[in-house]
Amino acid sequence: MAEIIVVHGPPGSGKSIHSTRLSDTGLPGKQVDHISAGDRLRAIRTGRVDSAYKDVNPAPGQRMLLDHSIMTGVIFEYINQSPDNSILLVDGYPRFAEAVEGFVGAAKANNHALLGCVNLEVSKQVSLERVLGRGTRLGEVNVSLSLAEKRYQEHLDFTLQAIAALGKLTEVIKIDAEPAMEVVWGSFCQAVLTLIGHS
Repeated sequence: MAEIIVVHGPPGSGKSIHSTRLSDTGLPGKQVDHISAGDRLRAIRTGRVDSAYKDVNPAPGQRMLLDHSIMTGVIFEYINQSPDNSILLVDGYPRFAEAVEGFVGAAKANNHALLGCVNLEVSKQVSLERVLGRGTRLGEVNVSLSLAEKRYQEHLDFTLQAIAALGKLTEVIKIDAEPAMEVVWGSFCQAVLTLIGHS
């Protein structure tokens, strides 16, 4: 059984940075792993990892929104390969309220425990400054202002509803992610430890 913590926040909030760092440093007596929904899907689509979902690809040059059950399957395909007693930080999923029930159901069906959600919060201004200042991401070209604004708005329109839906089923810890990185890192670690302690 793995213990799952969902990590949410708008672009530039530090979801991947802090999740990867905790995965690298680990916790006493626990293996910590990190899966980014977007990065995992890109790795499958480009053939970098083998997957039962390898044939779920858009036509060349097209972007495809996947059914929630497929995305949940991609996530749990990875989680189910994790050792018992490990902590899984799921970065950026579920993004939509209608995907929460399937995600929670998949955790229960596979005998995993959903410990809670860490929600890193930043303003639109900080989000845009960080996204536009960090250059390219894996598999992406330089992000334009309009794309950065669209992603932040999608967070407001959709992901906040998913976080609210998660909040009805599990604990959500909010973190102000605007201070210096080391300050946020300390808050992030404390939030994860709190969720583990409540399990």
